[in-house]
Amino acid sequence: MRRLKNFFHRNHDTFWYKVMPIANLLLVLLCIWGNSVTNAGFCRPVLWAAVVQGISFVNIITFTWLERTRLRGFNALLCGISTGVYTYWCLFLGGWVVVMPVPLWFLMLLVWRNLVKPAAKGIRLWYVAGMLLCVLMALGAGKAYRASCDAYDRGEVPDRNPMTERIAGMHFLYHTSFCIYDGWRPPLHDPAMVLGMRLNKGRDPLGGMKLKERVALYHSMYPNRPVKSRCACSKESELNGYFTDTLWETETAE
Repeated sequence: MRRLKNFFHRNHDTFWYKVMPIANLLLVLLCIWGNSVTNAGFCRPVLWAAVVQGISFVNIITFTWLERTRLRGFNALLCGISTGVYTYWCLFLGGWVVVMPVPLWFLMLLVWRNLVKPAAKGIRLWYVAGMLLCVLMALGAGKAYRASCDAYDRGEVPDRNPMTERIAGMHFLYHTSFCIYDGWRPPLHDPAMVLGMRLNKGRDPLGGMKLKERVALYHSMYPNRPVKSRCACSKESELNGYFTDTLWETETAE
């Protein structure tokens, strides 16, 4: 154990500033490739989620390079946000052992370098601020989801806001949980909607509707938006009936 400790002490800079960025880059590329090939993870994140995830990928590759520069405060803030992103990975994937080591590894690195053994003063404060920002965003998503659900429950025509649109499109446009099995499922992923739903105990104000009725409702509320994606979110889209499903006849009939 002492020899191992001495080895890491002697090679500290090589490990953190050369080995880690390359290793994390390879893990990021593996995650992107795995999601595109299997479609079993997040399939197609909505635009804002894709942007945030892209920033988190760049952050996990470059954060050790930036922690000793003038950008170390901003870098630590991004590390806090990335911690929220990879925590969400763990919650959404639900312990799927094939991929869980990757977000857990990222989380371990971020916590160690920003909270346990920060490279400079002030990093902890910026890091905690980034994590608190994620908590506030999650609480805001929960509040917006609850407000949209209440409007649906009262039988009112809800405001045309993003969360209302997400709820109307659940189960055919937006998926709400992770599934390892192949076969078509809703192809779009919005973490705000998933968090909002979970913070409201899985509440679905349109849960009593048949899926075909839900598609019709969505089409009546958002006639200029497609109810069917170009991606079936599965490996065998031609064989599982996604593009030929009678569910979409509501759209073509009008």
